[in-house]
Amino acid sequence: MNVPTNGKKTPWLIPSDALNRPLNRQSDPLARNMQQVETMRRLGFRVGNIGLLIGEHAISELTELKQTCAIPNTASWLLGLINLRGNLVPVFDLNMLLSFERKQQKKRMLLILGSGDHAGAILLDDLPIHLIFVPEDKLENLPPLPSALKPFTHLGYEKNGEVWFSFDHHGFFESLSHRIAT
Repeated sequence: MNVPTNGKKTPWLIPSDALNRPLNRQSDPLARNMQQVETMRRLGFRVGNIGLLIGEHAISELTELKQTCAIPNTASWLLGLINLRGNLVPVFDLNMLLSFERKQQKKRMLLILGSGDHAGAILLDDLPIHLIFVPEDKLENLPPLPSALKPFTHLGYEKNGEVWFSFDHHGFFESLSHRIAT
């Protein structure tokens, strides 16, 4: 079947042939654009000068700092527990844990990662931000990290001169639960 396009006759494939033909990804501009657009979107937050990325399928929630119930005889970086919809959630101050200076901010927020019995809250100085990474942003070698974070950050990305690390919050919270008692 020939259909005129811009005054020229262009041969058209029958639908089954068109759907089953192999694509030449090098010459097909649509396929090249699809490959170039491969991106990774994450929500990131900062602890001191370290950028951490929330996992792809992680449950996260941002809330105002709530009344925290302190727990005696525990590490100072465990601020206590909050009641979040009937679940007791530990609140961690990672700046204190990692010996970073705290920024002065009018209103601190809590980032809750996980849900139910597996949730933990991190005190934030700044709001989380949305980040988009392309494969070229992935780092081959990770810069040094504090020993408390290193086992829980296996990948790193650079965006606009800043380094962001993937963050395994499940493993991190589990490790903190073993270090709580002072």
